[in-house]
Amino acid sequence: MERAHKVRLEVDYNQVAVFSSGLANPFNDWEERHVAQGFAWRPESVSFRTLESGPHLIDVVITEHADALGPGVIRAVEVPFEVPHNGRIEIASISESAEFRLSPGKYLLRSEMFGCPDGVAFARLVFARSEIPRFSILVADKETSRDGPLLKPAR
Repeated sequence: MERAHKVRLEVDYNQVAVFSSGLANPFNDWEERHVAQGFAWRPESVSFRTLESGPHLIDVVITEHADALGPGVIRAVEVPFEVPHNGRIEIASISESAEFRLSPGKYLLRSEMFGCPDGVAFARLVFARSEIPRFSILVADKETSRDGPLLKPAR
């Protein structure tokens, strides 16, 4: 079964965060290596580096299996993500957020960044329930580095 939602966010500081609702400090501190790899992760929160700041349309997909990447992906990253027992998570920028309910448990969370058709950046967040959680840079753009080990976790 697959569900999809659309979220419009005004993205600040080139980051979109996904975190457990109610988390006291939901945003992660970025070190240089986090910026280079395109994400800053800790067990209840992950921040993904977007291609730019400004208006974003984000497709949120909840599925059993992460499909192959579609055409046009400029940057793609996968990280483990655990949805808390209450099932409440938020997708947020610094200035606004949207809350969702998912089945509690472990997920593979994939961030896919696309271009800016019509002046609005497009991104997709895929929550794959039955995948084996892993850290991976699937597609690197000119601002993303695959050199060296991935830095995890963040503060």
